[in-house]
Amino acid sequence: MVEIAKGSMNFRKDHFNGPCSVKAIHVSNMARAKETASLIAEQFENKNIKVQQPDPLLNEALPAPMVPIRPDIFGATEEIDENRERIEEAFQKYFYRDYDDGNSNNRFAAWFPWWNKEEEKKENDEFEILVCHGNVIRYFFCRALQLPPEAWLRLCTFNCSITYLVIRPNGMVSARMMGDIGHLDYEESTFSGKHGFKW
Repeated sequence: MVEIAKGSMNFRKDHFNGPCSVKAIHVSNMARAKETASLIAEQFENKNIKVQQPDPLLNEALPAPMVPIRPDIFGATEEIDENRERIEEAFQKYFYRDYDDGNSNNRFAAWFPWWNKEEEKKENDEFEILVCHGNVIRYFFCRALQLPPEAWLRLCTFNCSITYLVIRPNGMVSARMMGDIGHLDYEESTFSGKHGFKW
């Protein structure tokens, strides 16, 4: 992740999207995420890139109903009911871009504006790194790409994987990576305590 960010910081101004700096590292309030965020921050030479105050909105939980239903996950309904509004609030906080199209009733107008390349050129590209948890990341991925959030459990994010979403100033969202672990050796590839890919 740090290498991706460092490489993008060195882009020429006339190169594709231009240079891209890291604006902030956001982290959940859970110990394992805070430890990971600290390790990431240490790898940047720019000491101004700091981990923000831990945000409990990003804490792990079952984020939404699952289709098909998984009756083997004990207590899922209660956990989802308890956490779905919080995790949706986190999505709105970190992904939602308010877009004024003159229609105050169009809450999700950000996803459907006209493409405006001239306006896009005026923007400075920035990374915001979220260090959180697999269920939350899968939910964010579905919501950002306008996929049914009930499909979140069909996606897989290995431990220490990278999901990379691009949100353009005009509101368009695209996925560059989802749960990528190309930076890990096979023996380091884990999911829910299981090693490798056969689980």
